[in-house]
Amino acid sequence: MSATHVRMARAALNWTLKDLEAKTGVNKNTISRYEAGAAILTATLERIERAFKAEGVIFMDEDDDNGVGVRLPKTTRITGKLKPPKKPKT
Repeated sequence: MSATHVRMARAALNWTLKDLEAKTGVNKNTISRYEAGAAILTATLERIERAFKAEGVIFMDEDDDNGVGVRLPKTTRITGKLKPPKKPKT
């Protein structure tokens, strides 16, 4: 999981550094430094990744056509609501 993934996942969940700190027990300064490009311990990064995955975040790696990204499931703990299905074209 890259620093870009962490920033994107926080934004998708509307989490502040303090929110992620509360969910993981990882100091917000450590998270901020990682997002800025500093290295952190693998175990620390795994704690952050587990917190995002518990919220349903899906991490997408870079490929030939697209950069890194994150996705959320149709229901999230943020809203608890399902997105309405797409209406078929008539």
